Amino acid sequence: MDTRSFLFKLFPPPTFLVMPHAGLDISDEAIRCIEYRRTSKGLVISKHATQQLPPGLVDGGDIKDEKAFVDVLKQFVSKNNLSYVKVSLPEEKAYLFQTEVPTADFRSIAQNIEFKLDQNVPLSAADAIFQFDLMPRAVTGDVLRASVSVVPRTYVEHHVALLKEAGVSTVAFEVAPKAIVTAYEPPHSEGTHLIVHIMKKKSGLYIVSEGVVCFTSTIAWGSDSLGDAPVAGAGDALMAEIGRVHAYWMTRTDARARISEIVVVGSRAEACESIIRNQGSDIIAHTVLPDVWHNAFDVNSYVPPITKTESLEYVIAAGLALISPIA
Repeated sequence: MDTRSFLFKLFPPPTFLVMPHAGLDISDEAIRCIEYRRTSKGLVISKHATQQLPPGLVDGGDIKDEKAFVDVLKQFVSKNNLSYVKVSLPEEKAYLFQTEVPTADFRSIAQNIEFKLDQNVPLSAADAIFQFDLMPRAVTGDVLRASVSVVPRTYVEHHVALLKEAGVSTVAFEVAPKAIVTAYEPPHSEGTHLIVHIMKKKSGLYIVSEGVVCFTSTIAWGSDSLGDAPVAGAGDALMAEIGRVHAYWMTRTDARARISEIVVVGSRAEACESIIRNQGSDIIAHTVLPDVWHNAFDVNSYVPPITKTESLEYVIAAGLALISPIA
């Protein structure tokens, strides 16, 4: 069963598509939310909040003390008056694979993927929830191929129950890399880039081509490794992984899908972007800090109540908060 079918059982499609909701980013280190409100001039931020989590309470997406977690979440939900949320799923809990598909019809693709799930991930179709995107022809050539994200059904259903216990209703889930892309990447964008998502204890590297997440990798290096001030060699592990991911991509795709830039988001993103820009120009020349609000509003017309630096940590919640049609 694909993610859309599961979510439609939680809420009927018409309700889901128009229902205001907050984007709720639950990471190992913090809970963050963003909620937009539509005005005559477009979207504005109506709610935003961050709650740091006790160290070790959540580790790699696993909740180590459910009672303590629900207590923290319940207070967060009550304080920010949250009712409906779209929630992040950590990349560690998602399997990502690519598979050829016989048609561009989404219903047929879903059936085709379901038949061969257990050939690609250690889950049966009954135990899995998945979503997919058709990969760009710049990567696949003339072959129809889908990029598929799969999460264990028990993990999602358990989180629905915990969120309900905390007093909030879940309208949808989204894997973190895709939520980041949703926040800042223009619809129908072209080109391929590498997202570097910095967290305190780890970092995610995601290759995105024409808006489709094609590859993910997570390493045990985070912004805490920088200390109070970056020193020589502090970013060596990150740079080594960037080089490895770039080399891998260049061996498996054609010139049309070369990585053109590195996009840096997350914890201490500005310091990390500076390290990558100074040390990685021989790998990928262009490094940027994105406009997290690109698909919500124009910062030249509306000044959000969140600084540019802070926004780079809100990127997942910002993407989750956007209401987008489902094919």
